[in-house]
Amino acid sequence: MVKEKKSANRLKKEKDVQLLSQEIPKYPVVALFKLASLPTRYLQKAKSKLRGQAEFRIVKGAVMSRALKAASLPDDFITASRGSYGLILTSMSPFKLFKELKRSRGAAYAKPGQAAPADITIPAGETPFPAGPVLSEFKQAGLDVKIVGGKIHISKDKVMVKKGEPISDGAAKILQKLDIKPFDIGVELDSAFRGGVLYTRDVLDVDEQEYLNNMVAGFSNARNLAVEVAFPTASSISLLLVKAHRNARNLAVSEGIPEKEVIGLILAKAQAHASAISARVPQSA
Repeated sequence: MVKEKKSANRLKKEKDVQLLSQEIPKYPVVALFKLASLPTRYLQKAKSKLRGQAEFRIVKGAVMSRALKAASLPDDFITASRGSYGLILTSMSPFKLFKELKRSRGAAYAKPGQAAPADITIPAGETPFPAGPVLSEFKQAGLDVKIVGGKIHISKDKVMVKKGEPISDGAAKILQKLDIKPFDIGVELDSAFRGGVLYTRDVLDVDEQEYLNNMVAGFSNARNLAVEVAFPTASSISLLLVKAHRNARNLAVSEGIPEKEVIGLILAKAQAHASAISARVPQSA
């Protein structure tokens, strides 16, 4: 039987799969990022920011899937890689990687046909444009405008495009004239795999201030509970001693137990009771 000769293209794919599958296990973290609508300059910006900390690999989908499978990554991660994705290999934690990539992103102008990521609003206020042809463009776009001090002034806020709606050519031009950049562009991490755990984007996108506030609230609630049930810990022991001292003093005063610290309070209490009784007893003539 004559063996079928493999084409140069097939041999290259097999080589790419082999090289990538051998490289993947060298890194504790493997992450996927979206390639769709990603300008090259933003990819280069992310690569430059993470130089020496992360390796970016862009290969065809079939090559990536086979390499991930050959490297024994889980099926759910392999399934997630189907589509237009790139690969990041790193020793950074998935959360730090997500944070660094987020920092490398930048604002971008809208392009006709793009779906608005949120309601795009043109705010009221002065524009840098003097009265002229631009005034007609703004009016045609539905903006409430007038001339103030020789410049075009937008009288009230205007929602130019609602979330999810396609951006028209006219709207894109108006937004660019007003220097409004509604898009956040850059390397967008989709998921990451480390130590047998798959981290999705919604898990990785942590609001650090909210997380810190929750940690502080959790600590405060735990300490309050420890004090309430008299459970001694390094954080609650001082509060427990203060509470015990206060309770002991109140008990001594309540029961009339003479003790150096509370004797003044006991006498004051006795004096108050005596005065109350005296006020109720009729005075003899």
